[in-house]
Amino acid sequence: MTELARAGVEVINVSPVRDDGPQAARASWIPIRPNTDTAMLLALTHTLVAEGLHDEEFLVRYTTGFERLRPYLMGEADGQPKDADWAAAITDVAADTIRALARRMAANRSMISASWSLQRADHGEQVYWAVVLLAAALGQIGLPGGGFGFGYGSATGIADAPLAFGPPAMEVLSNPLGRAIPAARIADCLLHPGERYDYNGKSDTYPDIRLVYWAGGNPFSPSPGHQSAAPRLAKARDHHRA
Repeated sequence: MTELARAGVEVINVSPVRDDGPQAARASWIPIRPNTDTAMLLALTHTLVAEGLHDEEFLVRYTTGFERLRPYLMGEADGQPKDADWAAAITDVAADTIRALARRMAANRSMISASWSLQRADHGEQVYWAVVLLAAALGQIGLPGGGFGFGYGSATGIADAPLAFGPPAMEVLSNPLGRAIPAARIADCLLHPGERYDYNGKSDTYPDIRLVYWAGGNPFSPSPGHQSAAPRLAKARDHHRA
């Protein structure tokens, strides 16, 4: 972060907490109401599209689905444009601040980074799709210093020197069935075996699980178990006990 600041890279911290921006980066702070990040990201994207600052060629060549999303973004689908004025009432970030930030991002090479903590909220997955949307609209994905990233500084040791040796661990055995389910779908799997589900662009069916052996974690904790509704998982557990 110190080298980033020394190189003249401007860092903008959009967060309810000023200290989320590392002191070494000398970040500018835009305070935002908690759990409203998606609204601001949509408004930033709306500004790019409304003012012709988005990269239409990139969207056509490298993405799928923007034309389906655009009517929602521009308000053609529901009569409510997701513009800066709309977002200002939700986020407590001034509309002029949102519009000015979008213009600056389009005029410069911009990297968008989102903390993993944003997923720990109602509809938390929407933030990450909105980050990808904004980065795609800017058209800088894949360019040095542009695009998007998640969890920098808090996961996977990004930008850290590699460890000399790893921690003690047991050998991971191969999956004899070659099947897996998303971690957040455990309750659905237990409650609805055989039901179809969509995940990461693919469709599959939940297996009929008769026994669960869990080691090294707590599946009934909303955080480590990645469960959005722990009571629902408890219901699934009790259903199988019965």
